[in-house]
Order: sequence, then C-alpha cells, then structure tokens
Amino acid sequence: GVRATVKSLVTGEETPLDADIVVFATGYSPADPLGLLGEVADRCLRDDEGRVRVERDYRIATEPGLNCGIYLQGGTEHTHGITTSLLSNTAIRVGEFLDSLLDRSVKSTSDEARPATDGTGSAVGQSPRPGSSGL
Repeated sequence: GVRATVKSLVTGEETPLDADIVVFATGYSPADPLGLLGEVADRCLRDDEGRVRVERDYRIATEPGLNCGIYLQGGTEHTHGITTSLLSNTAIRVGEFLDSLLDRSVKSTSDEARPATDGTGSAVGQSPRPGSSGL
C-alpha cells in the first residue's frame, strides 16, 4: 500500500489518502506539429519559447517566400487558448480556414489571372454551370 497526502492549493487543507497504487499523471505535452512537414518545417516561424507561431486564422506563420498556407486543426493552445481542442469548435474553425484561404486567394491573384468567384464556384459575370441555379 501507499499513503499519499493531497494538499488543496485553494485552502491549504491536507488529506491523507491510502491507496494500493499511485499513477503519476503530471500533465500533457502536445506533439510539435512541424514534425509532419519535413523540410518545410524549417521555413515555419517559432516564438521565443520555440513553439510554432500561429496567426489568428490558425495559419502557421512562415518565411515570406513560402506561398502555401499551413493551417492547424489542433496544437494551438499556446496561441488560441484551451478551447482550441474542443470538438464543438471544429465547424467554426474550418469556416475560419475557408475564409482565410478565400481572402488570401483574392489578395494574391489579379482579376486578369483569376476571376473572382461568387461563393458557389462560379466566376462572377459568367453563367452558372449547367443544372445549377447559380445560388
């Protein structure tokens, strides 16, 4: 058997606890998401503590020459708080990814190179696809 004393950090009260075994579960350390990116990881920016820098839209901050967007569905607790791991926020977060992608696409291309879309995939000013209402 094992006797442990549990101390409340709120009240300071100490309570003895007798147990057959003790399991030390001292915390959780999230995996570094850049481990999946190979050589591209070297072009991702980190903060002063070595953690990946994540922008408001969940996009990893990268060197200016890297044109792709890398978005994180998790592993952003250090920048976005503990709610980032909640599954109930997944749909909202994916919507933010999409808004970011569309916003960056419009900013990075000229009207001549790529026509603007109306949100349905149809180019503005063009007829809808056959069988589509265009809405």
